[in-house]
Amino acid sequence: MGMSPELAGLALFLAFIWDAVSDPVMGTITDHTHTRFGRRHPYMVAGGVVFSLAFIALWFIPDAFRGETALFVYLLVVNLVVKTAYTVFVVPYTALGFEMCETYDDRTRLQGVRYGFNMFVNIVAGGFAWVIFFPDGKAADGSFIDGTKIEANYHNMGIVLGAVALVLALLCVFVTYKYANNRAVTRHAPAGGGVAAGLSAFFHDIRDVYSDKLVWIVFAFFGMAQFSMLIVSQVQMFTYVEYMQFTAVEKTFVHTGGMVAFALGSLVLGGMVRSMDKKKTGAIAMSIASAGGLGLYAVFILGQLDPQAEIGAFPISVLIFGLLQMMWWGGCGVIVPLATSMIADLSEMKKWQTGEVTEGRYAAGFSFFLKLAISLGLVVTGYILKYVGYESGAEDQAPTAIRNLAVTTFLAGPLLMIVSFAILRLYPVTFESMSALRTQNQRAGV
Repeated sequence: MGMSPELAGLALFLAFIWDAVSDPVMGTITDHTHTRFGRRHPYMVAGGVVFSLAFIALWFIPDAFRGETALFVYLLVVNLVVKTAYTVFVVPYTALGFEMCETYDDRTRLQGVRYGFNMFVNIVAGGFAWVIFFPDGKAADGSFIDGTKIEANYHNMGIVLGAVALVLALLCVFVTYKYANNRAVTRHAPAGGGVAAGLSAFFHDIRDVYSDKLVWIVFAFFGMAQFSMLIVSQVQMFTYVEYMQFTAVEKTFVHTGGMVAFALGSLVLGGMVRSMDKKKTGAIAMSIASAGGLGLYAVFILGQLDPQAEIGAFPISVLIFGLLQMMWWGGCGVIVPLATSMIADLSEMKKWQTGEVTEGRYAAGFSFFLKLAISLGLVVTGYILKYVGYESGAEDQAPTAIRNLAVTTFLAGPLLMIVSFAILRLYPVTFESMSALRTQNQRAGV
């Protein structure tokens, strides 16, 4: 639509910041809710419905908002609605996952299966997006038009994904309703009601989460890792088109391969943690991911293989790119549910210490840092595109800009993962320490 990438990134950044700030509020609300339907499910229904409708509106932009300033305002307002609804759904949803499991290994397995299933759904909606939603077209003169530059394709995608999101949100509520829990807050439950009581509960919950030093280790480790994933995921789209010059089928192959690897990484998480605990699992996952990114740089930037290389008629460059990118996303598939299970562990430890309902506030804190990393990644991506010389709406990009896009795609992730690994080394919780603490609290009658 001709909107500058930095302004588009700013619109998404501001919406994500609002989304992140609203998380702690939602954490307190859901922890202190008492209804016959439980403390999580009513919000999951409301958030799921509003999110789905607002998501569809995001892709149908009225003609009155086609100027760059008007378009910025429309995207910002609709994104604020989308992100608010997402918060209303995802904070209770994540807290429900924490509540459903009582053991160290169960929390790991549940989060692994959760993210594995999530990614298999994304394979259909994202990996096959070019085939399903973004078929290439032809201009009136017969010239080729990339499917991601055809506006009607986005309309079709918005309707289908909005409808599917609604169905899946309601299905999630239905199948997990048997786990609804409405137990009372046992220690910090402000008397009375109204604004004063709500603010008291909110600030208590904020202090409770952010005074936990272990929480900061997990937040920092995962925030940096998530930031690296966001940068790669955004910039790699441009690398597919401009540097590698993939066809729609080739984009589907490499993108779907990355998603399959992510899902498999999530699904093997439980076995890895049982064998080597969580910190070592994270270190191995980061090593695998970084090796994939560095391998792409070595092969395609240092001249080992031309981006369009073929053996006979077989596109060998596509295969090599896909395999190395699978290493990156496979490692990331371990890291995301691993960090979530760590927060679930810390929530359980805090509950043992205080006797309070803690899942909502810890889920909200984790969601905040996740979204903060996404927000930073989105706005940084816009400026990366500008810095490397990418011109929005241009038919052809400068060769230096195209090469710089590829370098960023291949190296940004591994470099940021090094920082994330240095933080992870500080995490002290193990299976043995959790088991000892559980035994100690059982003896104390907690």
